[in-house]
Amino acid sequence: MLIMWWLTLATICLYVCWRDLKSRIVTNTSVIFLGCVLLTSKIFHGSELYFVNTLLLLLLGMLLWKLGVFGAGDVKLASVFALSIDPEYLLLFLVVVLILGGIEALLYLLIKKLKPTRIVHDGLPFAIPIVLSGVFSVGASI
Repeated sequence: MLIMWWLTLATICLYVCWRDLKSRIVTNTSVIFLGCVLLTSKIFHGSELYFVNTLLLLLLGMLLWKLGVFGAGDVKLASVFALSIDPEYLLLFLVVVLILGGIEALLYLLIKKLKPTRIVHDGLPFAIPIVLSGVFSVGASI
């Protein structure tokens, strides 16, 4: 059962990353599916859900969205992951997201400089660092 759960989580996460990479869109449907998969794990294992973390991250994310720093889909994606991340790993989750996002930004600048025609969208597909950090943080929280 646990292997199926991880495979389902991985499939949804790969879809989210691919979609964000190709179109810079994180759909509500994929965030809802991801939330359902994470919730089923918590329900079956009797683990705690971290609503305070989620609410704080959602409020901070909404502020950053209003300032134009992050997309709304990225905020929702990070908030859904926060629902399953133990509070002791939440700061680590955020730091890893920012570090991976910084590496991604440097790679994008390098690619844009060397092959400007390769980058067809403005902005970064920030779902990739969120998903990578989120999956590892959820795994650490189990």
